[in-house]
Order: sequence, then structure tokens, then C-alpha cells
Amino acid sequence: MFLRILTALILIPAALAFAVYASPLVLLIGLGVLGTLCLYEYFQLVRLMDQKPLEWFGYPAFWALLVLLEIRFLPPVALFAAALMAALLAAMWPKDSMRERTLGIMATMFGVSYLALPLHAALRIRFDYGEAVGRKWMVVLLAAVWAGDTAAMFAGKAFGRTPFSSRISPRKTCEGAVAGLLGSLAAAAALQRLLFPGLPVAHVIAAAGLAGAFGQLGDLAESLLKRAAGRKDSSNLVPGHGGALDRVDSLLFAFPVLYLYLHFYYSN
Repeated sequence: MFLRILTALILIPAALAFAVYASPLVLLIGLGVLGTLCLYEYFQLVRLMDQKPLEWFGYPAFWALLVLLEIRFLPPVALFAAALMAALLAAMWPKDSMRERTLGIMATMFGVSYLALPLHAALRIRFDYGEAVGRKWMVVLLAAVWAGDTAAMFAGKAFGRTPFSSRISPRKTCEGAVAGLLGSLAAAAALQRLLFPGLPVAHVIAAAGLAGAFGQLGDLAESLLKRAAGRKDSSNLVPGHGGALDRVDSLLFAFPVLYLYLHFYYSN
């Protein structure tokens, strides 16, 4: 526990500073590097499931999607059509059996999409609505997810009795999930009152509730992958916390959900 807390005290300020002050290009590169680490861990999980991902295709495809979505070189529909066609063409050339090639490219494209799309949504949250406003919403999202994760962990240990999803993640409890959601709401409300009074409180609370709820579902989704692979953590990269994918699993659901909310809020 001490190692987990010490690592968090180092990583959280660093991640906040990077999300708040990085330029669009630097943030894109940083998210790309983070996504590459997560994709590497994802491919290791897939291999433990006795599948053979096409890693030589997956890494370039991830970067291509992330960069081309950002620079808007093609309409998203055309870009994804091209990515799927390229994936199917790539699956034709390995010497493995047809079954292995087909399952491999399916697993590969799932991982690429699972990481590229949510991480791109983070860029859109940060810069689509102006730098100052995007900076505030990014801090609200990160605080809501991290506070919710912390509250869920401590409340689950202290009061957890009712399994939330015993087959996927036996240690998660309904009591912890409720405490996590309340922690997300409390953190966002405090930020709005103390630092961001210009943001409408009702929308801050709604956004924090969505980020907190879907963040917990994102954590559960990654637990599903780890359970299928027979692993407790995606790797040992982050002391006391597991792997890179373990650290961003909640954000992979929270980013796109908040982006959708802000899209409808600012377009009305």
C-alpha cells in the first residue's frame, strides 16, 4: 500500500501538469506513447489467451488512427473503412492457419480501436472548446476518475460486502462502487466551487457522474481481459499499480463519454 501511495503522489501531479500545459502536438505524442505501452500490454494478454495478434500491423495502425483523426486528413468514416480494409489485407499474408490469421487480426483491430478512439477523445476534450475551457474540463475529469477510484478502493476494503461482478472482479463490491461515484461527485463539486466557478455546477456534477460511473465500467472491462488471460495485472511497469493499461482503463471509458457530453452541451 505504501508503494502504491508513493507512486500515486509522483504520477498524479506529473499527469495533471502534462494534461494541463502540453501543447496539442506534445499531448498527441504523449498519448501516443502511452497508447503504445498499453497496446504492448494488451497484446501480451491476447497471447495468454492463445491468440496471435498481428503486432507488426497493430502498432502502425494505432499511430495512423490517432494522428489522422487529429489532423482530420480524412473523414472518420473513410478513415475507418480504410483501416478495416488494410487489416483484412494484412491478415492474408502471414503463414499461420486461416483461423489464426482471422482471430489474430480481429484481436488486433479491437485493441487498436480500444486505445486509439478514447485517447483521441482526450485531445478533443482538451482543445475543441478553447484551451482554457478544455483545461478545466480535463482537470474535472481526471479528478473525478481518480477520486472515485480512491474512494472505491478504501470503502470497498472497509465496508465492502456485496460483490459487484464476482466472476470478472471478485474484489469489487457494490459498496465500493457507490462510494466511488460519491467520491467523483464530491471532487468535481469541490473543484467547481474552489477553482472553476465559471463552469455551470449542474453540468460539472453531471459530467463527473458520467465520468465516475463509466470509469468504473472501464476498469471492469479491463478486468474482463485480464481474467480471460489469467493475469492479475497487465504488467509490472508501475510500482504498486500494475501496468500502464491498469492505470488508464477507467479513462478509456471516461474520455469518450465526457467528450460526447461536452459535444452536445456546447452544440446547443
